[in-house]
Amino acid sequence: MKFSSTDPCDQCEEMLQPYLDRELTPAEQAQAERHLDACEYCRRRYRFEVDLRRFVRQAVAEPMAPELKQRLASLRTPL
Repeated sequence: MKFSSTDPCDQCEEMLQPYLDRELTPAEQAQAERHLDACEYCRRRYRFEVDLRRFVRQAVAEPMAPELKQRLASLRTPL
């Protein structure tokens, strides 16, 4: 992975989504994990992303109530 910055936190940010998607090479994964172990700020960002992904998975798994669907449809404006 080619980084656009030399700042370790910027690099970690670039690696975060591929890290969560398990798309990094083993060496890149180890690099990301070393940084996350050492940097509280990036660790908090990582936890936020993990929680956000969990929330999205739960949100799409729960069916929307028909009343809510109807209400949302009534709020649409024509293009």
